[in-house]
This record gives sequence, C-alpha cells and structure tokens, in this order.
Amino acid sequence: MVNISVVLPTYGGDDPDALREAIESIVSQTRVPDELVIVRDGPVPETNQTIIDNFESKYSFVRHVPLAENQGRALARKVGVERCQGDVVAMMDADDLCVPTRLERQETYLQNNPEVDVVGAQLLEFDPENGEKLGVRTLPTDHEEIRDLAKTRSPVSQSTVIFKRTAALDIGNYRDVDRMEDYGLWVRMLVNGARFANIPEVLVKARTGEKMYERRAGWEYAREELRLQREFVALGFISPLQALRNVAFRVPIRFVPNAIRAYVYETLFRTEPSVGIPETSTVSVGHETDVSSDETKDR
Repeated sequence: MVNISVVLPTYGGDDPDALREAIESIVSQTRVPDELVIVRDGPVPETNQTIIDNFESKYSFVRHVPLAENQGRALARKVGVERCQGDVVAMMDADDLCVPTRLERQETYLQNNPEVDVVGAQLLEFDPENGEKLGVRTLPTDHEEIRDLAKTRSPVSQSTVIFKRTAALDIGNYRDVDRMEDYGLWVRMLVNGARFANIPEVLVKARTGEKMYERRAGWEYAREELRLQREFVALGFISPLQALRNVAFRVPIRFVPNAIRAYVYETLFRTEPSVGIPETSTVSVGHETDVSSDETKDR
C-alpha cells in the first residue's frame, strides 16, 4: 500500500458549490487519501474559504496551503507537488468529480504494474447547467500508443492522473508557464523514460461548456503552442516536420469562432457517453450531486 497525496489547486474564480462537491468526492473515496493538499492560489471569497476551513477542521488528512497572491494554475500545481508527502500524487481540479473508486482503482493498477509511473483514466464531460452527459474523452491505454499520441496532443487527462512523485520531481515538476503545463510535464517525463498507462474506465467527471472553449482562444494560447513545439523538438521528442504539422493544425484553432473550435474538440476528442467506456460510479452530474488537455480546463 502506497501513500497517496491528492493535490487540488483552487482560486478566487472557482464556483463554491463545485469546489465543495470536488472536495467531497475526494474525502468520500473508497480508498481515502493519506493527504489532501488544497493549494489556495491567492485570495478567495469568504464562502470558498469557509468551505476549505470546514473540510480542514473535519478531516485530519486535509491540509490547506495558502499562496498570498494569485500565481496561476501551473505554479499552484507545482507548489502542491512540492509540499505533499505521498509516494504518489493524484491531481484534481476544483470543479471536477472523482468517482468513488478512483483512488482504489489507480492504486491497485500501480501495485499490479510497478513499472508504470503515470496512470490516467477516461474522462466523462458534462454540462454544468443541466447535468447532461456530453461525451467521454477517450485515450489509449498502452504505453507505446500513449507515447505516439503525445507527439500530437496531450496523452492523458490532467484531472484523472496519478503519478509517482519522484518521476515528476526528477525532471523539474510542473513549470510556471501560462498554459499547457501538464502537456509539457508529460512529454518531459516520457523523454526521461517514465512509463504511462490509462485505465479504460471513467474515473473522473468534468464540467465543460462554451466558456471552456472560449478560454482556449487567442494569442496567448497560440504563443504557448509555439513554445511547446520548440521545446519538444529541442528534447528530441518530435521532428521539426512534426512540429510544423502540429502548429499548422493547433494554432489556427485558437482564432476560429468559438462554435467551430467547440465542434473540432467535440468531434476529434469525444465519444458518445455510452460507447465502449465503462463507468464505475453512480455519481450524479447534476446540481444536486452528493459527492462531489488533450488540454485541461483553463482558468
């Protein structure tokens, strides 16, 4: 049995109900984590702070790490990994829902496959307005297929991931960048020899919608795309030709109308909710939930 730390960054813009449900979905796991590190990225509304304080006072394994100023998602994740004490780290977003068996399933997988360093899962996306299941973000399960996919897009879904802490720290952890810090981390880990897997089950449910696609637009995202492709070439992970292909596809997506961008993501990266991906939970995805990139959601 390994020690599991969960890292959950939150900032002032997070919805308090979603935050409460996200934390509840962690503390209610069939395999309770040894530690939940909530990184508060700068000041938050009083309601959000009260939620954090209440969980910290109720559960001895919940720890609150406050940052005085908002530093951004990447640095908050980096701090969380540095401050936690577990052998393995499970990442979580402040508006997602873990199914009750998430940590149990991932711990069992790591115990049965000790050569694996990073374990993700399939991700169910739902509409936060009405709870409608929109689709499953499906990803390959085999290491070689994951490595091949990483040459064109992120091969694991950030909020489903659990990884060996040393595997991340050995290559510098998350970097303090504006966008896609998770994708960069996965590629650097792959280059360093880390082994990856994705469990073929839905273990996390994510709120998505039009606003998510709006946040993936503009020059800032385009610049990060270019930066990442240059880095991947420098690492020897992809060829210059592959980088050009990636840029030719990924950069224009940042400047098309939001409806087109949404269509591209939903067509390429989603399957129907009921197609081929088992769900291991009966967790509701509506407002009354009891337990509650290629790119991850951006704030």
